[in-house]
This record gives sequence, C-alpha cells and structure tokens, in this order.
Amino acid sequence: MRMSTKALLACAVVGTAAAFSNAAVVFDAQNSGGFFTPFNSGNAGTVKYGDSGWLSGFGSDTYTLTSITLRLATFNTTTAGTTDLNFTFNDGDPSGLVFGPGTTLYSTTVTGISLPANPVGFATFFDLTIPLPNIVTSGGFNNIGWSMGLSNYNYGGDFGVQTSGFQAVGFFTTNASFYNGSTWNLFSFGGPANFAAEINGFITPAPGAVGVMGLAGVVALRRRR
Repeated sequence: MRMSTKALLACAVVGTAAAFSNAAVVFDAQNSGGFFTPFNSGNAGTVKYGDSGWLSGFGSDTYTLTSITLRLATFNTTTAGTTDLNFTFNDGDPSGLVFGPGTTLYSTTVTGISLPANPVGFATFFDLTIPLPNIVTSGGFNNIGWSMGLSNYNYGGDFGVQTSGFQAVGFFTTNASFYNGSTWNLFSFGGPANFAAEINGFITPAPGAVGVMGLAGVVALRRRR
C-alpha cells in the first residue's frame, strides 16, 4: 500500500500531537511531613498566601498546564467545618517580587471545601485538585505561581498548606509570599522549603520543532518504502 506525501505528513503530525496530549507531572513539591496553617477565623477574609517556581531552563518550548493539586492541612480543632477558596494561577510569583511578573493567568473560587477535624495535637492532611484551562506558559524558564485566599470561613481551627523540602520535578523558589490586605511581602521558612503542590501538563515544542519532527517522520516512511 502506497500513501501520498501529504498523507504521510498528516500521519506524522497527528502522531506528534498525540505524543504530547498525555498530561504528566511537570512540577512536584513533595510533602516533607510539615505544615503551615496561617488562616483562621480572624484573618480569613483579609490575607492571601502564594508560592512560585519554574518548570525548565531557558528554551523556546512551553508547557500546557491542565491541573494543580494543592497539598492542604488543618490544625487546632476537633470540629469539622467549611470554607471557599479563592485561587489564582500566575506567571511567576503572585507578588511579582521574586520570580516572573506575577500576571494572573487564571482565577477561580472553589466553594464549600470540607475542612476536617483533627485529633488533639495533630494536623490533618488532604489534597485539593483544581483543573486548569490548558494554561500555556510563557517559555524561557516557564514561570509558574499561585495564591490562595479564603471567604465564607466557617471553621474553628487553623487552615493552610503542607510544606515541602524536596522538589521531585521542576524548581521552586525559597521564598513564599504573603498579602496582608494591602501589599504583598515575601517570607521564608528559613531553609529550602516551600508549599507542597503538584502540577500536571505537557510540553509544547516550539513550532519549528514540530515541523522538523513531522518531516522526519515522512523521511523515515519514504525510506521504508
């Protein structure tokens, strides 16, 4: 069976697209067993906390991001509750002070999050996955960042994030960020720690690279003929 050059090229391009359609973990700050729970009923409507990092070294490829999983924590109450979480995903740190311009790429509010009760003296860990609408990074180092604030906080304890001292995929900054109601500031845990989170997506090659791979497939098929 013979195929035209046009058909061969189409097959090569479709195959290339399929290869990059399967999302994988592109950022993974793994939980180290610690937690940071700064939100409480007194400040939940005012403050925000954020973190940031990057996905690659300098280059022309970009990433298309499909979801982020926040590693969250509760502490200091034996009674369950709820909250709404106001989330932003940014080009670099949401403060704009440490890495990237901080431009908001996506924002959403996740309503009615169940906050679990805790055994006395212990924190409770849980995950929250937020879909991302195929956010395309800016290339280069592929900056990423996010922030979280709260509303409708109905919980007697403290709420926040699990912390990470080990980066399995991607790269993180050693500073986190804090919005006090009027301005952003940076802070550090005093060591190589950040907020535990996982981001899924896939690498999008530069347009020239896709064309080269497609033509390479055509050449290979011609040689087999």
